[in-house]
Amino acid sequence: MSKLPIHMDVDTGTDDAIALLCALLSEDQIELKAVTTVAGNVPLDLTSANTLNLLRCMGSKVKVARGAEKPLERELECTVCHGKTGLGSVQLPESQDSFYEKDAVDTIYESACSADGELIFLGTGPETNLAKALMKYPDLKDKIKRIYVMGGALHGGNMTLASEFNAYVDPEAFKIVVNAGIPMTMVGLDVTLKTAIPMWFLDEMRKIDNPYARMAVDVMDASLAVNREYGYDEANIHDALAFIAILYPELLTLKKYYVDVETQGVLTRGMTVADFTGVCEMDPAKQENIDCAVNVDLEGFWKVLLSLFGNRGGSKV
Repeated sequence: MSKLPIHMDVDTGTDDAIALLCALLSEDQIELKAVTTVAGNVPLDLTSANTLNLLRCMGSKVKVARGAEKPLERELECTVCHGKTGLGSVQLPESQDSFYEKDAVDTIYESACSADGELIFLGTGPETNLAKALMKYPDLKDKIKRIYVMGGALHGGNMTLASEFNAYVDPEAFKIVVNAGIPMTMVGLDVTLKTAIPMWFLDEMRKIDNPYARMAVDVMDASLAVNREYGYDEANIHDALAFIAILYPELLTLKKYYVDVETQGVLTRGMTVADFTGVCEMDPAKQENIDCAVNVDLEGFWKVLLSLFGNRGGSKV
């Protein structure tokens, strides 16, 4: 079976780190073309260093390209839930490798051109890099087979009452991507919030004896510790679900909607607005465009992760 060509665009980030580890553990199923970085959870210097250091620490030589330092039209707003560096208390060895000589925009295009129309693009941060790539290379939309994003939400938000972080940080970019005409799966906050890490899962992960599982446990422990500083007793691995959904689509329940992104609202900046009642049915320009996650098989998700980490030459003890 041929491997899926995947390009990951990240703002690493604790949950991005888990998604990256999942990608490295899936090398029998995917060809990771490149990883590009964007400012989001923390500033670009940190998301880029976290990404490069994590990949090199785990022995991966995949190219890592730096991307946008700020949103298309706004100042950058970061989050606090990943700690000051983005990885909480986790300290990675500093890689001496250089970043890829091309920037994120050109690297995305390069990945797409090399995949013969089969590229899967996964975005787990603000969609600034992909939006800029689509603006620079109009033919890019015909070179990407499907976009997966961890972002947006059909209901609710975590930055405002209506807006999820990635969409809120750069709503103009998210709007460009949503309206690009590329098949897209939105793994939104209202579904990824269900991935609060259960203690039984963390206990099982601690029993797996390999570097990938140990790194994942360190990252999840750090995420829990940061969240507890702010009064929360759980942590989510939002981005890992978006990656796993590519390889195990049966874990998600999807429903197709016409979706657009609000860029002007005060209370609704970054809201991913879905047509639930068919008010746009008669408008040919506003037909169903996004496959939206509405539920997840959590039992299956945790089983897949345990299998993925446990199969990497590790042993349960």
